[in-house]
Amino acid sequence: MNTIKTVVFDLGGVLVDLDIDRCTGAFRSLGMDAVADLINPYYPAEMIGRLEHGVISFHEACDEMRRLSGTPEVTDAQIAWAYGQFLVRIPVAKLRQIDALRERGIRTCVLSNNNPASMKYIRRMFTADGKTMDDYFDAVFLSYELHELKPSEAIFRKMIAAGGMRPEETLFIDDGQKNVDAAQRLGFAVYMPGPGEDFGHILDNLNRYEEIL
Repeated sequence: MNTIKTVVFDLGGVLVDLDIDRCTGAFRSLGMDAVADLINPYYPAEMIGRLEHGVISFHEACDEMRRLSGTPEVTDAQIAWAYGQFLVRIPVAKLRQIDALRERGIRTCVLSNNNPASMKYIRRMFTADGKTMDDYFDAVFLSYELHELKPSEAIFRKMIAAGGMRPEETLFIDDGQKNVDAAQRLGFAVYMPGPGEDFGHILDNLNRYEEIL
């Protein structure tokens, strides 16, 4: 068995606790019921998918949401707030687990389908233990910057090339079955935590993870 030298984390549902009901409720409070009905963390609405792909800007995505819901008066800032309600917190315990990996000489990275508005909220959450997001990771790979989306093979190959990682020495942690399957096909070790799971036992025993799954 190969020694794990790098751990790649997804953000939403893995490090960041999510609340879909809070998010849809926020959109409904803005009169954007049509947008609320499209919110899905695993299968994003078409305009959200293009935003996360980096094909359109956040403002352009907001324009599409306003047209869809017939609410021209809603501002970009209000939409950013509503979408940000999806994101609840990053438990400090998880931040300290990442710190512990880095103290053991293990590289840590992020690979996330995301958008610029959400990342502003997420970066603030990483300050919960007195550090910044950049203190926790060697590299952060975001879909809208790479112009690729998980579970495409292309986004993984871009990450491998940019991060100089070997899949067989890398553990990929994601809560999406399609994403985990795609990574496994490329030779990554994988783990898919359940909702709200504390997967610290996997991180503590990295090179025995196959035995403890």
